Amino acid sequence: MPGPRRSPRPCPACGGPLRFEVLDDERFLVAWTCLDCGHASTTEPG
Repeated sequence: MPGPRRSPRPCPACGGPLRFEVLDDERFLVAWTCLDCGHASTTEPG
């Protein structure tokens, strides 16, 4: 089983590494979580 996927872009709050998880394949909804500070956000194409 693969480990968590990490993004090459830094956390907007602290600059730490981000982990992402696809929440909805059909809507391309993705959750981003910082591994250092815990900042979380979601993105969805407009």
